[in-house]
Amino acid sequence: MMRPDQLQRLQDLTERLADSFLLEADPAEWPGDGIPPADMDQQQRGDRYWCKKNAMATGGVLRFTLDLIGKHNAPGDTPPEDDSDMDKRIKEAERRAAAATARVLGKAKGEFDKRAHGKG
Repeated sequence: MMRPDQLQRLQDLTERLADSFLLEADPAEWPGDGIPPADMDQQQRGDRYWCKKNAMATGGVLRFTLDLIGKHNAPGDTPPEDDSDMDKRIKEAERRAAAATARVLGKAKGEFDKRAHGKG
C-alpha cells in the first residue's frame, strides 16, 4: 500500500513524463525532419532512430507509473467514492490534460513560427 505522499509524487511524475513523451514522440523534433530517408546520411538515420527509441522508453516509464497508480486505485483497495467526488477527479484530470496539451502545442507553435520566419 502506498502512502498518500507517494501516490501524489507518482501523479506529479506522470504529468511530467506525459509532457516529455509528447515532445519526444513528435516526429518534427527528430533529426532529419522533412528529409526523405533515402537522402539522410548515416548519422541522421541513427539519431532519428535513437529519438524514436527514447520516446518509446519514456512512454514505457509513463505507462508503468500509470499502472502503479491504477493498481493502487483498483476496486477493493480504496473505499468507494460518491459520484460528486469522481466528477471532481475527472474534471481535475481533464484540466491537467488540457494544460499539458496547451504547453506542448504552445512550444510547437513557437518552434513552427521560428522555422517559418527563418529564425530556427
